[in-house]
Amino acid sequence: MTAFWSYVALGAALVAAAATSASASIGGLGAYAPAGRHDDQPWLRKVPLEPTEVGGSWALLGRETGLTAQPFYVLPSQVGDDIVAPALQAAKDIAMDDHNDEADWLPAFEVYIMERGIPLRGVAIPELVTAVEKLDAQILPFVKRAYRCSECVSCTAFVRRYLPEERLRVPAHFDVTAFTTIILPLSPSGNYTGGFFVQPGAHVNSRAFVPIEAGDVIVHDFTLNHGVEVHKGGRYSLVVWISETQSACDGSRTPWHANRAMQGDLVAQHILGMMYGQGNGAPQDDGKALDWTLRAAEGGLVNAQFSAGTMIFEGRGTEANETKALYWYAQAAMAGDASAQLILSRMYAEGVGTHMDQVKADYWYRLGSSQHGAILMGPSRWAR
Repeated sequence: MTAFWSYVALGAALVAAAATSASASIGGLGAYAPAGRHDDQPWLRKVPLEPTEVGGSWALLGRETGLTAQPFYVLPSQVGDDIVAPALQAAKDIAMDDHNDEADWLPAFEVYIMERGIPLRGVAIPELVTAVEKLDAQILPFVKRAYRCSECVSCTAFVRRYLPEERLRVPAHFDVTAFTTIILPLSPSGNYTGGFFVQPGAHVNSRAFVPIEAGDVIVHDFTLNHGVEVHKGGRYSLVVWISETQSACDGSRTPWHANRAMQGDLVAQHILGMMYGQGNGAPQDDGKALDWTLRAAEGGLVNAQFSAGTMIFEGRGTEANETKALYWYAQAAMAGDASAQLILSRMYAEGVGTHMDQVKADYWYRLGSSQHGAILMGPSRWAR
C-alpha cells in the first residue's frame, strides 16, 4: 500500500467513523414532518411528500428521485400494531445471517423468510408470515395499479436489522432483483434517528430521508436510488420484493431490465450491464456488460460512469486503459461521487492515466473525504 493510498484510506475511515459516531437526535422522524434541513445535521433533510390518488387509493408521493426513476409512495398506517408488534418481536428473536451484502460487501444482518413466493420452512416465523400476507393482500393491489403490472406477485421477503456494532447503513443502491419493493418499518420512528433515504444525486448531500412510522408502507420500483442510514438507535424492517410475473419469480429471472434497457431506461441499462458482468440473471459476458454500462454512462447515469471507469481500468470487456478510465472517473467525480473523487485523487497523486499533479490530487481528496457517510469503492487491485 502506497503512502498516498494510506492517506486516502484513512480519510475514508474517518468519514465512516464520523457517520457511525453521529449521535445528536432529531427527536424521531414523526410521520409526514415537513421537509427541511437540521442545522446541526444537514444530512438529515427530509423528502417532501404530497397527497395523490392512484386508482382510487390515496397515498403520499415522493418526487425527489434520481435520473429516470419512477415516483415512490408512502402509504400511511397500513398495518396495525396487532401485526407489527408481534412481527417486530419475531424479528428480534430470529437468527440473522451475516453473509455479505452486494451493496457494499459487508455483513448484511438479514434473514430471508420467503423465496419464490413460498415461506421457508424452519425460518419463516408465523408472525412474520402474517405480516407478509397482510402486505400481499393489502399493498400488492396498489403496486399493480401504481406501476401498471397486472401480473405482479410477491416473490421474496426478508427481515433486516440495523444496530450499533453491527450494521447501521446500506449505501445508495438499486434493488436489482426486484421489479418493485414493499417496505414495512417494524420499529417506531422514535427508536432511531435517520432511516430510509433516497439519493437523487451522486453527492451524499442530495440524500433526503423519508419520514415514516411503524405500520406505514413504502413502495418503490427498481429505478429508485435509495439506502438506509441509522445515526442513533436501532431499526428493524420487513422487505418484500415483487416480480413482474409468477414465471419470472419461479425462474429467478428479471426480464424487465432488458425490456426497459432497450427502451432507453438508463438505470435498466446499468443493471443489465451488472447482470452480464456478474453472470447473475444473464450469461456472463464482459463485452456486453461494458456495452450496456457505457450506454448508461453516456446517458449521464453517475453510477454507470463510475462502473465504466472501473471496468476499463481493470480491462473487463476491453483492453485496460487507465487514461480512458480516468475520463469516466472524472465524469462521476465532477457529478459529486465520493469514491470517484478519491480514486481520481490517487490517480493524480501517482500519475496513473495522467501526469502527476499533487494540487489536483489534494483538491479531489478534500472533496471526496468530506462527504459524510461515503463508502470507498473502486478497482480491486487497489482494494487489497
